[in-house]
Amino acid sequence: MKKTMAARRREQAAYQRAYRARQTADRKPGRDDVARVVLHWVMTEMLRRSGPDVARLRGIIIDRLVSQGFSESRAAARVDDLLDRYEDGWIFQRKPRLLIDT
Repeated sequence: MKKTMAARRREQAAYQRAYRARQTADRKPGRDDVARVVLHWVMTEMLRRSGPDVARLRGIIIDRLVSQGFSESRAAARVDDLLDRYEDGWIFQRKPRLLIDT
């Protein structure tokens, strides 16, 4: 017998909750966690070096966001905001729940 769409969605939601709980319990970083750390490292390195590297990185990021369909002016504003934050010493948001030993 074929499952109803509602039943499949409930099962998928339960599976997803259990999967996320396992990831949290295992303290396994997700794709976005890794990307956030890489972004922080790349931006702080580029700002530390200054020079043309920062402008080049900025241009590459904006071009790639535009190629994905984002507005060029809004992409530039977002990248500039991040660069300003990193330049001011901002540190990406960590996950405090991971600091608690379990």
